[in-house]
Amino acid sequence: MAVESVALKLPTFWVSSPSAWFAQAEAQFALKSISQDETKYYHVVSSLDTTTATRALSIITNPPTPNKYPVIKSFLTSAFGLSE
Repeated sequence: MAVESVALKLPTFWVSSPSAWFAQAEAQFALKSISQDETKYYHVVSSLDTTTATRALSIITNPPTPNKYPVIKSFLTSAFGLSE
């Protein structure tokens, strides 16, 4: 498995607009040539505040294999997308 080491700091997850947040995150992934599922997943996890991380705790403590990034993206979009 290749390891990607790229300097990237995503903004804190936007609970009020998860679709817009993921659009921005994916643009940053593209700019930094980040394509690995696991790398994207951990960038997303590191951008969650305490309340959001608590809601996603089951995915964070027991990450799915494979498809970590699509699973957490789907969860967060479903959990918080109703207010968009």
